[in-house]
Amino acid sequence: KLKNSTGAEKVNSQLSLEEEFKKYLGIKYAISFNSGRSALMAILDVLNIKKGDEILLQAFTCNSAVNPILNREAKPVYVDVDETINMNPEDLKKKITYKSKAVMVQHNFGWPAQIREILEIVRQNNLYLIEDCAHSLGAKYKGKFCGTFGDAAFFSFGRDKIISSVFGGMAVTNNEEVGERIKKFKEKLDYPSNFWIFQQLLHSILVNYLILPAYGLNQYLGR
Repeated sequence: KLKNSTGAEKVNSQLSLEEEFKKYLGIKYAISFNSGRSALMAILDVLNIKKGDEILLQAFTCNSAVNPILNREAKPVYVDVDETINMNPEDLKKKITYKSKAVMVQHNFGWPAQIREILEIVRQNNLYLIEDCAHSLGAKYKGKFCGTFGDAAFFSFGRDKIISSVFGGMAVTNNEEVGERIKKFKEKLDYPSNFWIFQQLLHSILVNYLILPAYGLNQYLGR
C-alpha cells in the first residue's frame, strides 16, 4: 500500500496517526518521523543544542540515543543508574556543570524513571528535560503518561518497540513554541523513498529467515 499510495494518502496517514497520538497522551503536539532517532534530532535542533553543550543521560542506554547528540557536536555526559536501571537523581546533581543544557531521561524497558525528582533538579538548574520514551509508550508515573513531563519527548515505532510500523517515530510536546519549531523542522525534510521503505520491510524478513539461522551455523557467518 505504501509503495502504491499517493503523496496525499501518505500525508493523510501521518496526520491521522499524529491526531490519535495527541488524543491518547492528552498532549498538544505530536509530529511523526521516520524513526525515534530522527525525532530526537529534531528536538535537539529546536532546543538549539550547540557544539560543546552537555546533555546528561543515563549510562545504561543505546547508541541511538547518543549518536544524535554527537551529530550536533554536543557532549553526552553519563549519569549513573538506580535499581530500576534508570537515571539516579543523586548522581545527576553531581554531574551538572555550567555547560549543561539538557537532561534526557530514558524510561528503560517501560519502567518510569524518578521523574518528579529529576524534574525538580532540572528546574532548579534551568535545563531542558527531554524524555526518551522509545520503550515506554503507555507507561504512567503517578497516573500521568511518560512523555508528558518534559519540554519534549520522543517515541519509537521500530521493529522491537511497544507498537511497530517496522520503522517510525514521534516527537511530542506541550510547549507551543517547541511544537511549531519541530513542525517547521520536519517540513524541510524529504519523504523516505520507496526503495528505503522496501529495505526496512525486507530487513525483518532477512533477520528472521537468514541472519538469525546463520548464527546457529557459525557466529562469524551470522555477523
